[in-house]
Amino acid sequence: MSTYHKAPADVKEMAEAIMSEFLTYKELLEAKVKIDFLFAYAEKGEDGSPMGHALTKHGIRALGITRKIGIKDRVMGRGDAEVALDGDWWEEATPARRRALLDHELHHIEVKLDEDGVVIRDDLKRPKLKLRKHDVEVGWFAIVAGRHGSSSIEIEQAKAVMDSYGQLFWPAIDLQEPLELSNGAGPDSDDERTPAKRARKKK
Repeated sequence: MSTYHKAPADVKEMAEAIMSEFLTYKELLEAKVKIDFLFAYAEKGEDGSPMGHALTKHGIRALGITRKIGIKDRVMGRGDAEVALDGDWWEEATPARRRALLDHELHHIEVKLDEDGVVIRDDLKRPKLKLRKHDVEVGWFAIVAGRHGSSSIEIEQAKAVMDSYGQLFWPAIDLQEPLELSNGAGPDSDDERTPAKRARKKK
């Protein structure tokens, strides 16, 4: 089971610097949204190595998880939102990567506004929040993409992401060699259903 500790002051200071730098955080600053920062650490084995991941979401490792804090916890002095960070990862990450992850998690937090653009507040007069979804959220199976090629949802979504955000997410993409997939779905797979295999059989 993971253990949790309050993050040190420099994490909050980094977050404040990020929010002061980018205009997208103007509403959070004006509403004086209070954010709690936690470090999560994976359970350690007898040899001191991690057993599993510090944070997971839907069974997959997450480096950070942001959530809204309920009103009962806010009555007891908690913040309006909580950002939990993988402390094991943080200790090894460069300052630039830490800053990028923190910016990512902070960007999830959004203030609720009424039709006139006024902040909606709860019974404690604290700003109500909502969590912003990612611009791109996918769920892919490499083996399915390998079997069905452009007919698969995986490739359709990948193409849509590339068309919309290609140069942003992959500014220097240059695939020189065919991708080899460990699950046997690559172009040299023995699976006769892959597009690559079918194409070679036709020649």
